[in-house]
Amino acid sequence: MEGSGAGESERPVRVKLSDAYLARADLAGADLAGADLSGADLSGADLSGADLAGANLAGAHLSRADLSEATLAEANLSGAQLTDANLAGADLSQARLARADLSNADLSTRASSTESSGDAPIELVQEPPDTSGANLAGADLRGADLSGADLSEATLVGANLAGADLSEADLSQADLSEANLERVELANADLAAADLSGANLSEANLSPSETPD
Repeated sequence: MEGSGAGESERPVRVKLSDAYLARADLAGADLAGADLSGADLSGADLSGADLAGANLAGAHLSRADLSEATLAEANLSGAQLTDANLAGADLSQARLARADLSNADLSTRASSTESSGDAPIELVQEPPDTSGANLAGADLRGADLSGADLSEATLVGANLAGADLSEADLSQADLSEANLERVELANADLAAADLSGANLSEANLSPSETPD
């Protein structure tokens, strides 16, 4: 309406889609910042590049969803089902993932190419997902690909990371106490000042990685 204040159109709309059925929906690049998607069925949905910053996805079903390059900073993913989800290059900084199921999820680095001209070679840039400061306490991350991920200062207390790939990941100052790290790949991971008290590291590969003092 023409009579509306100028600032009104600038306020982000907080979409309410709790318990909505959005399986296999095409939401690539969608602006869902702050949206309420708690309990929603987003299994197999395309959310690549979507803005979900601060969104409530608690208990949401996101198995096999494509969340590559999505912004999930400060999002609430507590108890969410993220099995086999693609989170490559996603921003999960300060996200809450307590008790979330990320088994077999892909949180690996992504390769992005720059524009090339003529016969100039394409430059590939490896960009790891940002999970710094994330709360992953009790999360199921069995078999997850977290290679190169930024998990600095993340909370992984009691998380199940059995068989996960954490090679070259930044785990500095992360809390991994009581975590299950059985058969985890930690080659070249940064574990400086990480808390591994009570963690299960049987058959884990820590060589050649940095270990806490």
